[in-house]
Amino acid sequence: MKLITLVENTSTGGTLKAEHGLSVLIESHGKYVLFDTGQSDCIIHNAKTLKVNLQDIDKIVLSHGHYDHVGGLKYVLQYAKAPIIAHPEIFRKRYSKKGDKLRYIGIEDKSFFEHLGAHFEFSTKPQEVSKNIYTTGFVELKTGFEEVDKDFVFESNGQHIKDDVPDDLSLVLDLKEGLFIVFGCAHRGIINIINHCANTFNKKVIGFIGGTHLGPASKFQKEKTIETLKTMQQLKIIGPSHCTGIAMTCTLANEFPDKIIYNNVGTMIDLGD
Repeated sequence: MKLITLVENTSTGGTLKAEHGLSVLIESHGKYVLFDTGQSDCIIHNAKTLKVNLQDIDKIVLSHGHYDHVGGLKYVLQYAKAPIIAHPEIFRKRYSKKGDKLRYIGIEDKSFFEHLGAHFEFSTKPQEVSKNIYTTGFVELKTGFEEVDKDFVFESNGQHIKDDVPDDLSLVLDLKEGLFIVFGCAHRGIINIINHCANTFNKKVIGFIGGTHLGPASKFQKEKTIETLKTMQQLKIIGPSHCTGIAMTCTLANEFPDKIIYNNVGTMIDLGD
């Protein structure tokens, strides 16, 4: 199983472009799964630069309904008409609220994408995407120290309500050695997600890449997350990206120097079977 990051906040160099967002392509048994699309047509440029043919995509999975993960979908649909797997709450009208100021951080509505040829498959349960590739489905908040960003709200009946991002899902890669997780933003907490995957699939988690949303997290959540990760001796790869932020990525690199992978645009990972 092979992974290549098409969109991320930082690039590995050359003519590859970076933006605040995430997109990872997974290849397994001759099938291609695209996880998220970044926020713009940056994914198209990078795919061409990396010689990735988007027409080969068999499935698209969207981690949640934020612009920096779904904004590139309208451009991808010009090349790929693959089924799109997502949580049914992905089309919430979402904002970041700081004081009285609202900033829209959601995506276009369902009909907009369907007009471009999109075909959605919605589920709150774990779904098989391709051979040995699954979605997490809905992840419960259980740890007690992980919480969703307090600034997130969504519009409902003219009111702005706290948004706990229930549509937040990740990809689970089922390898011989254990499970490997690809986070979108991990708004439900990386420890919650890791535990959910281990319990759902009855296998140990050996690694992860993707957005951890630890960048804007509280100091308490950061410390407790690191403390808990240190108890997970089975973890071999820690690949923070995107909303982890530079400072927290450096912290994780210092805490886990033998496990860290800097996952940026152009990073390729071969996980084997």
